[in-house]
Amino acid sequence: MIRQARRTIDLRLMLIGFGGLLLTSGLAQDTSFHWPGNARAAVALTYDDGIDVHLDHAVPDLEAAGFRGTFYVPANSQSLRSRMEEWRQIARRGHELGNHTLIHPCLRKVPGRERTFVTPERDLDRYTIARMKSELDLTNTLLFAVDGQPARTFAYPCGDETIGGESYVGAIRPLFPAARAYSSTEFADPRTVDLYRVPSWNVAGLPAEEMIAWVEKAVAARALAVITFHGVGGGHGLNVDRKEHQKLLAWLNGNRDRIWTAGFLTAARHIAGERKRLGLAP
Repeated sequence: MIRQARRTIDLRLMLIGFGGLLLTSGLAQDTSFHWPGNARAAVALTYDDGIDVHLDHAVPDLEAAGFRGTFYVPANSQSLRSRMEEWRQIARRGHELGNHTLIHPCLRKVPGRERTFVTPERDLDRYTIARMKSELDLTNTLLFAVDGQPARTFAYPCGDETIGGESYVGAIRPLFPAARAYSSTEFADPRTVDLYRVPSWNVAGLPAEEMIAWVEKAVAARALAVITFHGVGGGHGLNVDRKEHQKLLAWLNGNRDRIWTAGFLTAARHIAGERKRLGLAP
């Protein structure tokens, strides 16, 4: 009887151990990156320069489709100054306010820029990295006063990532959980992308069909597609027709089962969480 009891206990222990091995094996095999809702890809909708048409056109279009976007607002935005309560309200409704520097400095030496807004005082080559960090920190404080959010992402003005020939990407890492680069048709592989140099595509002047075709390629790659808008139905020299903007949003709304659409900070946080789960580099 004692032997029979021991055999029963041993068998139970073996079964428990076998079950544990199966569970561990199953977890070990789950090495794929997952987007929320079993989507095949993700899209982040971003809007640069903090201008009135973002409040007047972009936000209503986004909310009509049930989406939220990321708005990169420089501290010297005239719209932020004159319509601050409206910016505060859209943040309360789930839109993200991102840091776009204090005065939007860029490299003046790029051909053609010397005749634009890139005045000598906005020339990045007259900056130091220490000055840039200080101005970014100040802008974070201002935006915190607007939306009360302790964390936000950054977008490099004009896509410029150097000051005096030296990259300042590394210097901003302590200030933000992620940063958006600019003017590239690349997708972001969520397993390997540098979260401080996430590519985005400036779609100024493009029809919705071209944007949709690009997103479909991201779906095939199971990637993150980041789209950069400036003007929507006017308001900026880099402009997308409002009807084309609405067409894109309607298409994304109709493809929620395949494509997860979110703000850039939300997408970056999801990527960071999945990398941690998978034991990948942050």
